[in-house]
Amino acid sequence: MSKIDIILVSYNTAEYTKRAIASVYEETKKTSFRIIMVDNDSKDNSVELIASEFPEVEIIQTGANLGFAGGVNVGTKASNSEYILLLNPDTVILEGAIDKLFEYALSTPKAGVWGGITLNNDLSLNPNNARARLSFKTLLFSALGLSKAFNKSCFFNHDNYGCWDRKSEREVDVVTGCFFLTPRHLWEDLQGLDETFFMYAEEADYCIRAIKKGYQPRVTPDAKIIHHGGVSETNLSGKMLKLLKGKAELINKHAKSWEKPIHKGLLQLHVLNKLLSLKLLSLFKKDKLETLKEWQTVYKQRNEWLKGYR
Repeated sequence: MSKIDIILVSYNTAEYTKRAIASVYEETKKTSFRIIMVDNDSKDNSVELIASEFPEVEIIQTGANLGFAGGVNVGTKASNSEYILLLNPDTVILEGAIDKLFEYALSTPKAGVWGGITLNNDLSLNPNNARARLSFKTLLFSALGLSKAFNKSCFFNHDNYGCWDRKSEREVDVVTGCFFLTPRHLWEDLQGLDETFFMYAEEADYCIRAIKKGYQPRVTPDAKIIHHGGVSETNLSGKMLKLLKGKAELINKHAKSWEKPIHKGLLQLHVLNKLLSLKLLSLFKKDKLETLKEWQTVYKQRNEWLKGYR
């Protein structure tokens, strides 16, 4: 039995998936692992390419797009390892990152969820490896644009731990699902990812539920990966609609009754302010017109995404 089963959900990302899997084999030398690729009914050559290039990878074809949570749960049902590692297809493992993350997990067992550092393709820091859970403070500062204006501040940008340079380990609320290690016993205790979340925020929900069980997710700077992000999404509005639905669903599930309308109001204010600022900016920069149209689409559908996935 392998120590880690790596669950990779693919959806029309053939070349990225190939690169991700190749990096796992090249960079993981100390930890026994198995890769399970769950294909969510890709229309490209994902299944054929991976089966040809990596015959040792177990491939499960769902026959439908189950979303990230649904695909991951299918994969974990076929696994039997001590630990489960969620890995996005648009990632590249660097410098033994899986070995280092596993060593860190063994040294900090009370965390329950472990993650590393994410980098852009040019190896510059991508600070989206971890974040704080949604709260009045994070939603307010985001809605007012303060988290962006003071992005290096841990007060105004607490959502993204703005003052943390990612050079030290620390406790976090949420480990991003692109590189997310958890023990099987906790996974089974929490019954995996909540499939209500089709895509985005499912890992936040898992981490929040783990914290309620007495665990505290952690991140190590020693385990680094490249994460491209959003390669299966073809347009901005499509991605934003899913992100906002996920956030609204987190509010539905974890906010107190009296907090829900306030938090959702701030979520809507964030989109409105983004739209208004783009309208102003597009008067001087015509290249912003397409982005403006995308955000107009998002705002027009606010009554839909504010419901979450319910």
